Amino acid sequence: MAKTKRTIVGSPLTPTMLEELGAIGELPLRSDDFDPDGNWVNTYRVWICHGYRESGNEEVGHLRIERTSGKSGKSFTLKVDQQIVNYEGALHSVHAGIRCLNNRLASPVRWGLTSSFIGPDGKRRRELGTEEKVQIKADAIEVETDRRTFKRKGSTQLTSDWCLFDAVQRLAFEQDSSLTFDVLEGLSLLRQGHHLSYRGLYPININGKDLSLHWFSQLGHGLLPYDYWLDEHHRLLMAITLSRAYILDDKAPARTKLIAETQRRLFQQRQETNKGGKSK
Repeated sequence: MAKTKRTIVGSPLTPTMLEELGAIGELPLRSDDFDPDGNWVNTYRVWICHGYRESGNEEVGHLRIERTSGKSGKSFTLKVDQQIVNYEGALHSVHAGIRCLNNRLASPVRWGLTSSFIGPDGKRRRELGTEEKVQIKADAIEVETDRRTFKRKGSTQLTSDWCLFDAVQRLAFEQDSSLTFDVLEGLSLLRQGHHLSYRGLYPININGKDLSLHWFSQLGHGLLPYDYWLDEHHRLLMAITLSRAYILDDKAPARTKLIAETQRRLFQQRQETNKGGKSK
């Protein structure tokens, strides 16, 4: 029996590598009316590379971020919805509503967050769910859950990984354009000492079109590096961290639902097969 060919990717993920691996697909390239300071919705499919070119790489969910400007201009709101399909169709959903300062970091000052799980059998795992109401007071983060209230360490230069998807779109495309900050990973874990800077133009051919994307890189303690690629209208098209890529795709939520349903159906079939084998 012939062995299946497996070629190691062998280099970091970039837009060029994603295009070679067939991960980008129908990237929406028209965003002439996009205003990073206004109201917008960006939806990304979440794609994972497992290390080989030919197989094993997969779409595992989506991230949707909606920005609504505040009336005073001093703040705005981000609505975040993320769903990730795990083994056998188990679905992890995170929903957050974040009030952010209208500063360069999109600093979060108050938010509510819910995290929930649906098992392979399609039933909600209530014992795994969490709900938090959080606000920033001075240099502390006050967290309220249904069970207790407590404080986490804060920062005077705070942002979050999701807030950076907004903040990077409002930076100038200039060599000295940069940010220094601390990150709340998943609006929970404080990662200190981060720096984001402009790297320059990145030429690429996508869907037969020659483009020049604008490239930013983020480095710091406690998180894997992030790279961000934006179009000329400052819309974030792709973000990559190690083996995970976020790729702009308005149709991603529908496919997340289909992926979860398909995996759950296969799980149920395996369960039935196992029951049949044991009864013989």
